[in-house]
Amino acid sequence: MTPYEHIEFELEQKKISQEKADNWHLPLFKTQNRTLLKCLDSMEDFKLCQEDVPLIIKLAENPKYDIGLFAGYVDLFSHDCIHILLGRGLLVKDEAFVIGYTMGSSRKMFRWRRNLFMFICKYLYPEGYKFGEEERYVFNSAVLLGSKCGVDLSKVKFETFLNRKLSTARRELEINIEDIEKFYSFEKQIFPNSRESQRLL
Repeated sequence: MTPYEHIEFELEQKKISQEKADNWHLPLFKTQNRTLLKCLDSMEDFKLCQEDVPLIIKLAENPKYDIGLFAGYVDLFSHDCIHILLGRGLLVKDEAFVIGYTMGSSRKMFRWRRNLFMFICKYLYPEGYKFGEEERYVFNSAVLLGSKCGVDLSKVKFETFLNRKLSTARRELEINIEDIEKFYSFEKQIFPNSRESQRLL
């Protein structure tokens, strides 16, 4: 394989991985009897490595870079687990919901923190990661829903939940599925042209 062919191959593989990631979604109620580990295995073909995450996102979301600006930081492994537990895919509104819910569960995402985080997401995040007004709505709604969660998800050791069914893990983590379902139904109505919103339920 020539260097040019190698570059072409790498680009093609990256495109395939991105398509798989965009299509990946484990709906809230169709996965209740699967274990967290089994669901995580379904991400193996495309999941990000820490070095793939842009620096500005690490600074805003990764616990290694926590300087006290935000709350509810989690590492990439925990973030993937929360995607699964909340029944969200990997598109932008999905990210907005997962991040918002996780931060909200800390009960420390005061208004100034939410506004600062949204400013960073809107103006400093790279293309493909930016939050617009629709994502702002999803994020803020998720913060509110997360604040009703009985457990601070940023403090959870998800390794201990790997062999539990999702229904059991959600119950033990006091994730209110009924409230989330109501919001997903509403999100689906107000964003009829959003791929991620339309596939929620």
